[in-house]
Amino acid sequence: MHKLFLLLLLSTMIFSFAAQTPIVNAWHQQTTTVRILSLDGTEQSSFLVATANEIGGLSVAIADLGTDGNPEILLGNGIGNEPRVHVYRMDGSEIGSFLAYDASMGVGINVTACDLDGDGINEIITAPQRGGGPHVRIFDHLGTLLDPGFFAYAESMREGVNLACGDLDGDARAELVTLPAPGAGPHVRVWKRESDAMTMSEEFFAFGQSDRRGIIGTIQNRMLIVASQMGSDTDVNEYVIHSPVTLVSSTTISTDALGTNAVAIRGNDPVVATSQSATIIGASSRSDVMNTGTNSIAMVLGDLDGNGTEEYVVTESRPFVGDPMEGKQIVIDLSEQRLYAYKNGLLENSFLVSTARPPWQTPIGEHTVLAKIPLVHYAGGSGADAYDLGWVPYNLRFYPHIYIHYAPWHNNFGHVMSHGCVNVSLENIKWIYDWAEVHIPVIVRS
Repeated sequence: MHKLFLLLLLSTMIFSFAAQTPIVNAWHQQTTTVRILSLDGTEQSSFLVATANEIGGLSVAIADLGTDGNPEILLGNGIGNEPRVHVYRMDGSEIGSFLAYDASMGVGINVTACDLDGDGINEIITAPQRGGGPHVRIFDHLGTLLDPGFFAYAESMREGVNLACGDLDGDARAELVTLPAPGAGPHVRVWKRESDAMTMSEEFFAFGQSDRRGIIGTIQNRMLIVASQMGSDTDVNEYVIHSPVTLVSSTTISTDALGTNAVAIRGNDPVVATSQSATIIGASSRSDVMNTGTNSIAMVLGDLDGNGTEEYVVTESRPFVGDPMEGKQIVIDLSEQRLYAYKNGLLENSFLVSTARPPWQTPIGEHTVLAKIPLVHYAGGSGADAYDLGWVPYNLRFYPHIYIHYAPWHNNFGHVMSHGCVNVSLENIKWIYDWAEVHIPVIVRS
């Protein structure tokens, strides 16, 4: 009894310490909804997760992190938030959270969980999304880092790493599969935990070596199912991982979106969650399984209540695909008071801004970055409208006398505030100023 109490106390202490969250201004606090749906789309329950930047969404996994047979919901923060893993019960109560990487990393994380060492208790595995290196980390069920982690691909890779985890060979120990995200080649690697270290046991290309659509995957019935991530046609391949790796089946799912965020197996039918059109689509029927009402969704499928019937867990995820185009592009949405930064059609970053308040206007239309100016003296107006804001660093001019710039005089981003310019916080203006290039498009939409 004393040992059980100590274990429970230790678990509470670890998660309670790790669950500290950063201080965020109340008007900036956002929430992301996690929903549990029956197979016909009926919502069984839902709960809210507080995030600093809701546009980044969440990654999602389910696994029993104890020994009671009841699965928990694991959520990985998306872009613009701390790289934190949250653990929730099915009723929406939070057990705790922990930082998977340094708090300042600045990119989202993918999360999964499975029993890598065969001890009957699942480990938690994380990998950075786009913008982070391919640094995979493994934690025990309480969120304690087991080792420094490993690089699944070249350390310079920044496209992001997707994850799948499960037993592929029937030895009662799960394999970890790493899958490059859009922009990288379809280089699948299979890893096993041997002597407290991860070693690669198989590697292959799921599609042509020049394919850069990215791949997502899942493991079920000792098979690896992978799907292409970008494009309105999603290719789905099923593999048996032996030597050699054997392709069992292949199919293509046509969607009305620009990509997919997740793949699962419902019965014997692969289903994919689209990145834009809020739908889960089945391969056999080639039709919508359901519309979730969320533009870009992360999805996982499993029997959550032990009744023999699976449920979906869905939540908003990173809307990684923009208009298909080459190069960099800045989009400023006036209705959302938000800036989006895309590269080759993939979302690199997004954050709240402040544009013009009436009667002033931020010019709608297609513009370009005309100049990058280290310092600008903002002053003008007359009488009651006169202002002198001094010399301000980090300025991107995209229209005569209109800039994307740092605004040290307020912290009310997400609300109209300016005389026409686009106000940005210090952290975000540093990022966009360094990232942007002269002549790249700047789209201001209403």
